[in-house]
Amino acid sequence: MNPIVSAIISSIIDSILESAMAPAPALPPSAPPGVVRPALDQGPLAMMTPPSNGYAQFGSETLRLSASLQIRDIHNRIVMPMSMQAPAPVLYKLDEYGSVQRVWVLSQEEAEVADQLIKQKKSSSQK
Repeated sequence: MNPIVSAIISSIIDSILESAMAPAPALPPSAPPGVVRPALDQGPLAMMTPPSNGYAQFGSETLRLSASLQIRDIHNRIVMPMSMQAPAPVLYKLDEYGSVQRVWVLSQEEAEVADQLIKQKKSSSQK
């Protein structure tokens, strides 16, 4: 075999092995800069149970899920309803029929900020 071809193949294999052994980059704790997340003071904020048969529990309410439901995870990616395996803090939006149309899963930090902002908004509107 030609030594040049052998050297090229060897360097390609080495680079593939190095990239495979490198640790995966850590995901950011929240949405990337420039990605629009819902205003955390807009609520309603609730703990959502995993969806089942077109319904999900939001706090103490059981709500129907819209056929056009979009669930966005903490990285603002659209996820399938079946991928939710545990209760999670969410902000949600209802459509004109009272079905849940949009859900934004919140990180723990976002949920704490949202809770504080919603409480502040309620107390300022009651004055």
